[in-house]
Amino acid sequence: MDNDMKAGRGVRMQAPVCERPVSVDLSSDFSLPDYQPEIKRLLRVRAVASPAEKYVGAGNAQFSGTLDYCILYCANDGALYSATKTEEYQFSVPVEMTSDFEIGEGVLCDVELLPEGASARVAAPRKLTLRCKLRGMVRVYGIRAVEERVETNDERSLERLCGELSSARVIAGTGDALSLADEILFDSQWADLRVISAEGQVLVSEAMAGSGCVNCRGDVYLKLLCCHENGDGMPVVQLRKIPFSQSVMLDGCEVNFDACAHGVCSDLHVTVEEGRVLCDITVRLSARAQRNETVRYTRDLYSTTCESENHYTPLTLLQALGCINGNFSCNTTLSLEEAGMRGGMSVCDVTMTVMNATVERDGDRCYLTGKCRYHLILKEGAEMSAQELELPYRYEFSAVGDAITQYDATVDPVSCRARVDGERISLDAELAVCLATRGSDEVRVLSEARMGEAIKRTSAVCTVCYPARSDTLWSVAKKYHRTVDAVSAMNSLSDSVSADSVESLAGVAYLLV
Repeated sequence: MDNDMKAGRGVRMQAPVCERPVSVDLSSDFSLPDYQPEIKRLLRVRAVASPAEKYVGAGNAQFSGTLDYCILYCANDGALYSATKTEEYQFSVPVEMTSDFEIGEGVLCDVELLPEGASARVAAPRKLTLRCKLRGMVRVYGIRAVEERVETNDERSLERLCGELSSARVIAGTGDALSLADEILFDSQWADLRVISAEGQVLVSEAMAGSGCVNCRGDVYLKLLCCHENGDGMPVVQLRKIPFSQSVMLDGCEVNFDACAHGVCSDLHVTVEEGRVLCDITVRLSARAQRNETVRYTRDLYSTTCESENHYTPLTLLQALGCINGNFSCNTTLSLEEAGMRGGMSVCDVTMTVMNATVERDGDRCYLTGKCRYHLILKEGAEMSAQELELPYRYEFSAVGDAITQYDATVDPVSCRARVDGERISLDAELAVCLATRGSDEVRVLSEARMGEAIKRTSAVCTVCYPARSDTLWSVAKKYHRTVDAVSAMNSLSDSVSADSVESLAGVAYLLV
């Protein structure tokens, strides 16, 4: 007997390498530009994170990008002003690949970062200390290759039970910076217009997989908070909707993938000229695509001439369930007391941030749940103040396939507004959803077979086997070291069902082997 182990068939597929939550604390000092007035009261700090640039190597996944702060404050003259600050972030996560993963080939690193708890402390009338926490889930995928090593010098004596497994193929990436422009014209009553702050939110309404790309369409919802230069009257909100389309390039993507995408406005510049406002916007889209791919593997093996000792490798397989791009409304009415407001207060502006989303299942329906944090800018007489409200949201979607064990979910605010009516306040928001869901399955793959002593044949003309209720054609043939075809032919069995199915011996009282 040749004792060399020969690598033959095996399984090669994409599989998770690591899944690790990350939390990154950021802090920086900021001084107002000389041309801006001093801070009397800090009202709001908002943070937007750009998609992370990713690199995997030397046992680490490295991430870097920028975090844009928008600071809204009230000055000594009683008017509203804003300032912006950009800070870089970077962090790393250890990545350990086992020996059955291919190094440097097909490695995919994916992460979505959500800014939480953006805040500022006024250190001096013109100085701030900014803080924010970035949270996300880092997922690294690689190509796992489980070799089938068989010790034999007679391939013809081997009987194989083959099967097919379904495993998810996941692709993710970020598109090139997309530049958009808009021009807003104002009538004569706004000749002394001053833009206090500008905000852009992205709604991807369609994400379709193509050849090597995901084709995205949607709108940027632009909001300008404006006032007269002299600060008289209530600030006014101007809203614009700017359409866009872009193909996010994803190597390996094909038209039969499911896809979803979302985006952020990573840069927004506003220039005021006579009677018009020029807006330059930079959008960064992030896309995912996934599908199930079929891989053949060896479920079991034996020799018709030798005893064999088999070893199996358990595999956990990801199953692609579906991708969703959607949007929904979140409407709430509260009493002023519940909202922490007093009668006579009016709302100058409202923005919203969305907390981490969680998938919950109830029968055939699934829900994406989380919390919205509303940031209200209030005015009472000549005084400005801020108030935050945290309220739940729930988005229902159809569940596909088995239980959801892994998901990538991003919920972004598209627009929100607040209305005070008597002693009550109504909060209306539109939210965009980008969701990719996956399940899991367990399978055993034959990874090694060692041949032992030769089979000792009996001198009988034939052997009669009385199969147990749990026996199959495969188990009987393996027990007596006969080929499946030989046992099937000797007993005139149908080959319309799988050899390892209990139906393969349906109605059979005994077998000649």
